[in-house]
Amino acid sequence: MSVLLNAQSGFGTVLSMATNGSSGTFSAVAGIIDLNPPKKTLGTIDITYHGTTDGYDVAIPGGIFKQADIALTGLMITCSSFFSYTSAYSMWDMKTWMENGTRIGWLIQIGGTSSVNNWCYYGDGFITSFGIDTPLNDNAKFHANISPTGKPVFSATTT
Repeated sequence: MSVLLNAQSGFGTVLSMATNGSSGTFSAVAGIIDLNPPKKTLGTIDITYHGTTDGYDVAIPGGIFKQADIALTGLMITCSSFFSYTSAYSMWDMKTWMENGTRIGWLIQIGGTSSVNNWCYYGDGFITSFGIDTPLNDNAKFHANISPTGKPVFSATTT
């Protein structure tokens, strides 16, 4: 007998941003095709001492939580040609925010269908990298990183 897994599809995931941090009004970012939400790690405090007998370091949990950057890739398109609404942010907004050091809010809503139908992850951060790729035999893409700052919020609701 097989076990049916209730997997969650990444298709339909939406990245939204706000220019006033996470308290602002969020609008979708146009053309996102790949998105890696931030991973969180717990800091440790090294307590290895000269009497450690097995040759391995010894640590205790402590310190601060560290978050990896949010990496994203999108198609080089204009907002008006991709979305039916005009409030979407474009790659050029992200470039401007990076250059101005603008604190932004980010919101990731995981797409797909599942009994957990509303995964939401949001927080504040800064755009820390932006670039464009123009390969010969593929569509042009932009890449950006968001460096989270402060404690993010994660929520999920079920039906």
